Amino acid sequence: MFIRIGVEDLKVVLKDVGIVLEYSALTFIAPIIMGLIYWEPLEVLAIYLFCAIFTFLAGFAIKKAFVSKQSTGLKHAFLTATVIWLVYCFVASLPFHLIVNMSFLDSFFEAMSALTTTGLTVMKQVIDSSPKSLIFWRSILSWIGGVGIVVLAMAGVLTTYSKASKLIHAEGREERLRPNLKNSIKHIWNIYIGLTILGVVLLYLSGIGAFDSLNYSMSAISTTGMDTTSTGLVGMHNFALDISLIVIMLLGAISFSTHYLVLKKRNWRILVQDSEFKVLMLLALVSSVIILPKMILFYGSNIIGVEEAFFHVVSALTCGGFAIASIADIRAWGDYVKLVLVGVMFVGGSAGSTAGGIKISRFIIFVKSIYWRIKETILPEKSFFSRKFEGQELARNEVREISQFILLYALLILAGCLVLTLAGNDLGNSLFEVVSAQSNAGISAGIAHAGMPISVEIMLILNMWIGRLEIIPILSAVGFFLSMRKR
Repeated sequence: MFIRIGVEDLKVVLKDVGIVLEYSALTFIAPIIMGLIYWEPLEVLAIYLFCAIFTFLAGFAIKKAFVSKQSTGLKHAFLTATVIWLVYCFVASLPFHLIVNMSFLDSFFEAMSALTTTGLTVMKQVIDSSPKSLIFWRSILSWIGGVGIVVLAMAGVLTTYSKASKLIHAEGREERLRPNLKNSIKHIWNIYIGLTILGVVLLYLSGIGAFDSLNYSMSAISTTGMDTTSTGLVGMHNFALDISLIVIMLLGAISFSTHYLVLKKRNWRILVQDSEFKVLMLLALVSSVIILPKMILFYGSNIIGVEEAFFHVVSALTCGGFAIASIADIRAWGDYVKLVLVGVMFVGGSAGSTAGGIKISRFIIFVKSIYWRIKETILPEKSFFSRKFEGQELARNEVREISQFILLYALLILAGCLVLTLAGNDLGNSLFEVVSAQSNAGISAGIAHAGMPISVEIMLILNMWIGRLEIIPILSAVGFFLSMRKR
């Protein structure tokens, strides 16, 4: 028996895709404003305007063409979230293709990397000659990706509670700050904008210009890690700048619900008591200590070794993606250092944050499940003990689903490694690059670049997309398409 999926279901999905796409056209206003500020040529501004009109008309046409009275269910929401990320990524890639003549695949890669808050780039050869509005467009995409395209559209598009909640759940964003969903979205945006402004101030005080401060703040709070020049932070960074970026990346990797509670109750102890935050800081410190001797030996300096170790561990763990070391240095660090960074990238930040990875909450439950399994084996057969996380009792099927998710996540990383190694890359750097892509971290060992084999580029695009949507919506979408309605 197949799941019953019919034409009416497809109409529901396409109608919702049209609605979200229609309002997503507003995002092109941001680079137009930046282009006007820097007096960029009219043909550049015209491209953004064309993209905005094209996106709006496409969304409007889809919405009108597929009218359905059926309400949005969870199965529809999964497919809608999956499709809209691909469709919006397509229109978001147009400025890269039309303004700096990047190939379409490279443009799509760049847009996907920004939207998934990964930070891998194929733009290094053209970024220094690109208009500032295009650099800002990348930052806008990453900033939007930090809270999700669907959440952006929720602010004024999807009026019913059921539809909005299902789409947000399908996109992998289940945080609820207030009982009312609309108020939750409002508070998420208020917190996000406030943290971005704080980041701009910190970075500007660290000695970089206003344009760089804005772009780096948006990229850091969304835990993306995209630079504004081809050299990036290498040679540009200083102690104040490094500390500022570390603080902003950590703030981005803390869940919005924790930020909300701290601000609402004005009690910093809530942050310290949060189990995910405690594990986040513990992993950062332990991992830094583990690789510190190697870093000191590599750089021949205690101070530089400490700075490089802690910065890159935080960047990997929060999936911030910034690097103060050159790609040549990263490749030369050795497998020991890269394996530790792979581990923390795999774990990622808190659930309900802008960070990627499997999320710390799943990591904690997985580790606990091993202890529970050992305890279950030792105790008498009919013994009972509670399985709790943050005071909540966990059902056996919940624990099992988390283990299955992690296994599937690892298998998809393995698939990516196979593709990259078949293309001639060594296993260590392939593993590092694939985990970086799927965890949406973005620290590169140099495999992702303009001119990489098409198979590698497509595989990394898939890894980034899979990592951002957290697998389940994509599998649901595949099942949706494979299903049949019996005549």
